[in-house]
Amino acid sequence: MDTQNSNRFLKLKDVQDLLGVSRTTLWRWQAEHGLKVVRVGDVVRVRESDLQAFLERHESNPLPDAVAQGGECVNLPPAR
Repeated sequence: MDTQNSNRFLKLKDVQDLLGVSRTTLWRWQAEHGLKVVRVGDVVRVRESDLQAFLERHESNPLPDAVAQGGECVNLPPAR
């Protein structure tokens, strides 16, 4: 996300479409995982910078072996 526009406010539908999740998931993230929302009366928005911070907090780190090999970490069962 562009830091110049990090103070833009996104509609919940825009966040849903961006992340491919349901409205229920957004409310669960808000209640259980700390996604910040701004509510003024009946209007609810997500500040773009808050969404970016939320995603960064929940970003997983690849295992050191995967990083050393320059690839993604994928745990596959042993071949038979």
